[in-house]
Amino acid sequence: MFAASIAIAFILIKNVYSLYAACLFLICIFTLIILYHTFWIYRLSKWLDNRSIKNLPNGYGVWEKLFTQIYRTETKQKKSKQELFELLEQFKSAAGAMLDGVIAIDKNSEILWCNKTAQKMLNIIPKNDYHRPITYIFRNSIFKEYIENDDYEETLKLTLQPSLLPLEIKVAFFGANQRIIVCRDLTKETENQNMRKEFVSNFSHEIKTPLTVILGFLETLEIQSDKNSHDKKMISMMNDQAYRMKNLIDDLLLLSQVESSQDINRSEKINISSLLSNIKNDLIKPSTKKQKFKYSIDSKLDIYGAKHEIESAFSNLINNAIRYTPINGEISIQWNIINGLAIFEVTDSGIGIPEKNLKRISERFYRVDPDRSRETGGTGLGLAIVKNIIIQHQGEMKISSEINVGSSFKLIFPKDRIVS
Repeated sequence: MFAASIAIAFILIKNVYSLYAACLFLICIFTLIILYHTFWIYRLSKWLDNRSIKNLPNGYGVWEKLFTQIYRTETKQKKSKQELFELLEQFKSAAGAMLDGVIAIDKNSEILWCNKTAQKMLNIIPKNDYHRPITYIFRNSIFKEYIENDDYEETLKLTLQPSLLPLEIKVAFFGANQRIIVCRDLTKETENQNMRKEFVSNFSHEIKTPLTVILGFLETLEIQSDKNSHDKKMISMMNDQAYRMKNLIDDLLLLSQVESSQDINRSEKINISSLLSNIKNDLIKPSTKKQKFKYSIDSKLDIYGAKHEIESAFSNLINNAIRYTPINGEISIQWNIINGLAIFEVTDSGIGIPEKNLKRISERFYRVDPDRSRETGGTGLGLAIVKNIIIQHQGEMKISSEINVGSSFKLIFPKDRIVS
């Protein structure tokens, strides 16, 4: 409509006056239009420098529509920001009331926010430590490796760190590659565990002496009874169960010692080749199951550790393989360096372990088949002992298995345990 009016005016001026006058009129009109829009652009620019809905110009014509749209957008954004702010405050209030420590970090592991519990747990001072990498504030090599690996399926437990609270740490991703760290204080849980361990240890010590006396009398009665008498069979059964109880107590004492003894010398040089030779004489040669044994032993590979603990761990794995592998089955024993790590592996062609049981197989008294375990003389503590021994030597245990195919148990020792 506006363009049509200018065109009509241009034609009238041209017909009444001249083409020159019409062109001059057109130039004046375009100049006024440019000045008009320049004015409102200037007003918009000034408003953008100090954005406030109260100061938003009213505009005129097309600019009125534009400023109306800006007003609606700003009002909507302000409402959204207010809702987001309220939600954030609610989150901070809820997180602040949590007994667990909560920390938000960005993709560079820099602290964005943390609650008061986390500040106490990790000695974080918000004023100084926000926007600094958390690994600079909480200096722990295991924690640093856990954060940098980006693999958070498993929780991290820091329970054996001197001068630190025992903590359980879980990390989850949120937003644009940001992460939430949740820290749980395990002090009470650790104290309860220590009390249970102390009770078990004391109880085992107390019961061991009378049990030894009972075993002595049972052996004497068994020797003195007639060969084919009913009494001899009963005494023999009692003797077997008493020895089973003795083995259980011995395992409980060993497990308690491994878990609680921080002053054990775990830096003595161990000749693994000689140690395995002793195990072979004690366990493998006396076996009557006629299994086939294969060996791959690096005789020059030795490690630093506690000899009696390493011998117990290796013996447990080999003994398990012998117990659960059928007659004429195969058992492979390997001790080599793989990718710079010392690895002891026992592989068998036994009955295997269901996948659902693999995660719990190293728990105390956990048995896949309780009846079979008792029949073969197991106490349910062997793998728990092995796991704790390898943890005390800063290593890890890996288990893989397939039903009716066999199982593989690996003990992986770190590089600094290898004797160079």
